[in-house]
Amino acid sequence: MKLLRDIIIFLIFGALIGVQQIVNSNALEPEIVDYKTIPFDVEDGWVCIPEGEHKLTVGVQAKNTKKMYFYLTPTGTNTASQKVLIGESEGRKGIFTVNHIFKENESILYHFSVDYENQKHKETDFLFNIVRCD
Repeated sequence: MKLLRDIIIFLIFGALIGVQQIVNSNALEPEIVDYKTIPFDVEDGWVCIPEGEHKLTVGVQAKNTKKMYFYLTPTGTNTASQKVLIGESEGRKGIFTVNHIFKENESILYHFSVDYENQKHKETDFLFNIVRCD
């Protein structure tokens, strides 16, 4: 009888833990914690790229995220259809990065945004604007 009781307790306990894990995994939405741009900082929502060819690295720290997609979209009205994927990352220890080279004569006036996801959820966020400096 003691063995049967132990098996029943084990099954009930195991079922409760399994249900809790399912509830937790469905409740965990991806979330951006912080981001950093190198070598040019974000100031008042803008990154200023000087004249010439320059590489911009963006690192995004996110929780509950498996993959991140990085986009540049021209600023202005009705430009969402002109969004361009510039990279994707599966991240390392919650840090997702992309490098993008802005060409020497490129006109720069973009929104920088990301799509990020896990197995259950997908989110989209605008992070900052990018402009060419004088």
